[in-house]
Amino acid sequence: MTAGPQEKAFTNVADGQANVGFQAQEVHIEGGYHVSDEDPPERQFEVGRRYLEISAPPEARELIMKAVARGYRNSRAYFYLALALLSGRTVQSLTDQELARLAHVRRWAAEHSEDPWARGINAVSSLLDSLPQTTAESPDPAAIGVVVKEFESLNPPLQESILNHLEVFLAGPHQDWTWQKTFATARRDRTANDRAERVWKFFQPKPAHPREVPPPPIRLGAKDYLRALGGSALLLVTGLVVIRYAWAHAWLRSAGYLLAVLGAATVAVRTGFTIRLARHRRRMARQRLTFTPRRTPAQSDRFASGMDRLFDRYFGRYLPSGAARETWLAETAGIRQTLRNELVELYREQGVEAKHVAWLVRFLASDVKRQWLSGELTAEPRSCRVSPSTRIAYGSAVFTVAVAGPLLLWQALVEAPFTTVIATVGVVVGTRLAIRGWLAILLEGHRHRDDLIRARRDFEDRRSAYDRWVRKLASKPTDAEMAHWLDCDRKVLVEDALRQYRLAAQDVIAHAFIEAPVPRCKRARVRKGPWRYSQYKLLLFLLTKDGVRQVKVTLDFETMEFGDQQRLTYQYNSVVAANVVDARSGEKKLSLTLTNNPRDELTITGEWPGMPEFGDDDRIAYRVSLDASGLERTLHVLEGIAAEGKEWITHEHRRERAGLRRLVAAMDD
Repeated sequence: MTAGPQEKAFTNVADGQANVGFQAQEVHIEGGYHVSDEDPPERQFEVGRRYLEISAPPEARELIMKAVARGYRNSRAYFYLALALLSGRTVQSLTDQELARLAHVRRWAAEHSEDPWARGINAVSSLLDSLPQTTAESPDPAAIGVVVKEFESLNPPLQESILNHLEVFLAGPHQDWTWQKTFATARRDRTANDRAERVWKFFQPKPAHPREVPPPPIRLGAKDYLRALGGSALLLVTGLVVIRYAWAHAWLRSAGYLLAVLGAATVAVRTGFTIRLARHRRRMARQRLTFTPRRTPAQSDRFASGMDRLFDRYFGRYLPSGAARETWLAETAGIRQTLRNELVELYREQGVEAKHVAWLVRFLASDVKRQWLSGELTAEPRSCRVSPSTRIAYGSAVFTVAVAGPLLLWQALVEAPFTTVIATVGVVVGTRLAIRGWLAILLEGHRHRDDLIRARRDFEDRRSAYDRWVRKLASKPTDAEMAHWLDCDRKVLVEDALRQYRLAAQDVIAHAFIEAPVPRCKRARVRKGPWRYSQYKLLLFLLTKDGVRQVKVTLDFETMEFGDQQRLTYQYNSVVAANVVDARSGEKKLSLTLTNNPRDELTITGEWPGMPEFGDDDRIAYRVSLDASGLERTLHVLEGIAAEGKEWITHEHRRERAGLRRLVAAMDD
């Protein structure tokens, strides 16, 4: 009951004219199915076996046969070759060449009967030998019992592989006991390997590495240096003139005034700069929180808009407890815009999508929330605080300069009035220029140094968050696990449907699945693998001798919950038409028309509006998705019913009996 022989999965379905869009999509490079002709046969076999695990037998057959042809011959390889040849097939579809290969595999197993893999091949052979009994009017219970006993002697993994891939051949008397085992395994494995805690990780994109935010360069022009150096030179020259004349008039008194001015000026400069630096840092911190700068132009509008959506989503999600949404968003508007611009600038090159830095936006939103709750976000930084002693020292120094300076000038004025006046003007102008110039240089240097420290601290925090996220994603499920869990979900749905319709397993002549993604769900795949979706729409057909039972239900693949079911029962002659159209783009459209229902049109595994052009990897993934879904067999059933009605069952049984005779004859050769 895998998505192979009878569990038919139509992927990427939209009802009517609905467009199938996706919230997120990702292609995982690691864990894919990439293989080349230059790879060793062991690698080709392994990839082929993995394709078989996800119910893509055509790819599995091709690769396993290549590996065997290149010398990789052992019982394990032949066991999986037999399953690949039979999986998803009807006996009438097997070619003479494939029947000859099965005969060769059987002879190999007869020569290596002690090998557990060879015993698995022998069990497959016994099941095939018993097929005439399953179609007989009075099957021999003893013959069936021998087959069951031999099957149950195998290791459980071999049993599950055979059940998964040979269910087309396990009809009639075999169906009751095989389905009982299958349903029990599905119930057990559906939640196995910590599915609920791991499955969401498959849809997560590979996170982009954190990058250090480069601080803005030092923004100083030649005029700043000219002002600082020129002003200092002018102050020095004119100051020496004043000191010279004051010294000539009364050197002892002038020396006292000069020492007072120089000492106080030194204290005033140091404490004044400390106060000004604190004010500057306070303004920068306030600007980061309240000022919303112009949005940085991005190389791609798509990337920038994606970042906007991420910031809106996660800052809306990380709402502090007890805070009003409007208040929270208003108070964080500035920091949100600043962080958004930083990320757009950091990751603006081609090849990086917004989803790859979603982890970083989440971390930033949670970190801002933490700072907001602790008060750190709006609290005055320690570096912006000025002690009272510093302010007192500054005020005292300014007062001393204001008193001692004029007294020193008076001594010079007495000695040379005109020259002292000219020199005093130079001292004032030089002091003003020097203060402005050196203040700009020192503040910009401190700003750059502060930005470097913050950038390194932020980078370390982001790298720690990145490492935590990567460790969390390390347990991401494999594609084979995703396929197995989905297969278990389908089997559970079949079991529920049998119970609701009060049917026994052997009452079901055939069953088929149409499987579709729910619009706006998440999707992901490994390289050259089929798409996996976070939500599915499942349509189950149960074919019995009395008619068709149809069940339609949605499946949340992450929570394992089925939605409300819609059930429909109709006779075979109610199927008016089943039309399938293959478009050049790869799109398949199925139109199913019933006598008492409007036409149902389904778009199956093709392109959708706005989808980029298929690449080679996309086309391989598309083909593998079709193979893994069992699409061709399902279409064969629906088209047959539409054309032949209930007589299709009789005709199909006749065709299969003819195929069985060919198969048994080939196995006996």
